[in-house]
Amino acid sequence: MRHRIMLAGLLFCSALSWAEQDYTPRAQALPQDDTANFLRDPALLTSQDVNLRGERFFNAWTSKSNERERIKADLYLLGVLDTTEGTVWCSYRRLKSITLHEIVYRYFRDLPPERLKQERASRLIIEAMTQHHGDCEKSQPSRNK
Repeated sequence: MRHRIMLAGLLFCSALSWAEQDYTPRAQALPQDDTANFLRDPALLTSQDVNLRGERFFNAWTSKSNERERIKADLYLLGVLDTTEGTVWCSYRRLKSITLHEIVYRYFRDLPPERLKQERASRLIIEAMTQHHGDCEKSQPSRNK
C-alpha cells in the first residue's frame, strides 16, 4: 500500500512538472520562406507579394521543381476565384475547380510575355474568367417556366 501511495505521488509530481514546461511549437518557417531572411530567394512567393505580377504567379503555379511554390500560387488563385465567384463568373456549382484551373492556365499560357510582366496576376485571372464565363445570366435556365 505504501508503495502505491509513493508511486502515485511520483506520478502526480512528474505530471505537475511536465505541465509547467513552456510549450513552443515545433513548426518553423523554412529558410527559403522566411521573410526575415535577407538571403532568401526573391523569386519565391511570400505573404508580402501584394502586387504580384502575372509572370511570377504563372512561374510559381507551373513550377515542376518546387511544390511549395505551386501550393502558394494555387492558394492565391483560389482566393481570387472565391472573391469573384458570382460576380465575374458563375459559381462552383456550375464549374468544377479543375475546369477553372484549365481556363486560367490556357489564358496565361496564350498571353504575350509583356502583359505577364506588366500586369497584376489578380487582374489577369479576373480577365480570364470574364472572357470565358462572364455571361452567367444568359447561360442560366429560366426559372419562370
